Amino acid sequence: MICIALLNWNGYDDTAECLESLAASTYDDYFIVLGDNGSQDGSLDRLQELCSTRGDTVHRTRLGEETFPVPERRCIILYDLLENNGFSRANNMMVRYAAHYSPEYFLLLNNDTVLEPDFLSHLVNFQKQRPRYRIITPLIHYYRDRDKIWNGGGRIRWGLRKYWYKDMPVSRVREKEFIECSFITGCCMMFTPDVLDSDGAIFTERFFYGEEDFELALRMKRRKVRMACVTGSVIYHKVSASVNRHYTKAGPVYIHYLNRLIDVRNYMPGLSYSFFRLYLCASLAMYLRKAFHYSPGQSMKFLRQLCRDAAGRSSVPKEYCLKIFKEGAPVDI
Repeated sequence: MICIALLNWNGYDDTAECLESLAASTYDDYFIVLGDNGSQDGSLDRLQELCSTRGDTVHRTRLGEETFPVPERRCIILYDLLENNGFSRANNMMVRYAAHYSPEYFLLLNNDTVLEPDFLSHLVNFQKQRPRYRIITPLIHYYRDRDKIWNGGGRIRWGLRKYWYKDMPVSRVREKEFIECSFITGCCMMFTPDVLDSDGAIFTERFFYGEEDFELALRMKRRKVRMACVTGSVIYHKVSASVNRHYTKAGPVYIHYLNRLIDVRNYMPGLSYSFFRLYLCASLAMYLRKAFHYSPGQSMKFLRQLCRDAAGRSSVPKEYCLKIFKEGAPVDI
């Protein structure tokens, strides 16, 4: 049986549409753990009402008071996580909860996705035929431009990420059964339980906002875990507009690059890391000028503070992240 971990945060409409597409799946040997990350819009109660109205088997539990009902095929377990734990920690909570049932596979799925009915069948068949690939992903199209690819996995090399086939027409990959990867997005990934860390986690919790799939790729590369994109399995991603809006502000940009510097430092030898940091700072300086019209002096202040901050940190916790989002980058510009 597959455990599908689906995370909701103030996203009733998206989550409802995702569940509707899952209900049409031609593969039915799964159960859903639907975690709610402290939503303030009543979406957890509304989702329970929706699922009950549709005739789904629904159970409800909460953090600290967990119950473990016997999972039926296609059943939905609503898991109240009580507060906004961030993406990484919340997914780890759902995976640890679901591990009680010893599923054959875990599948992490963004709530702002819509799925082809056979997407799960393709993933399961591929995994059974090629078990050496322990983390796999579908081919992810744009939701609003369904003939265009958003993500087909990718590659990480020297601390830099490249997406395969990004923004290309679907026709470019139809002849390929799968694409070998060293990076898979956290938007949708299926994996075997043996890739979990000893504490039962799939993602690092050192970064509250972002970086979880990048760090996972670096860690799996070190462990020589093979990954692939299964091109016959297709989903559509809405590619969060809220994330795009974040990157029009300096605070989230600062957090993104702070995460990346700390993360890559842990996996790259000293001299190589120095060259990586130099490249990243040069690229970021150009971005700051283009996006925020920073002068060279303003960019230099930003970059100096960023590098000092990264050198003194091993993590970027929730409190610091939210402070930067609220107050802006800690630079007097």
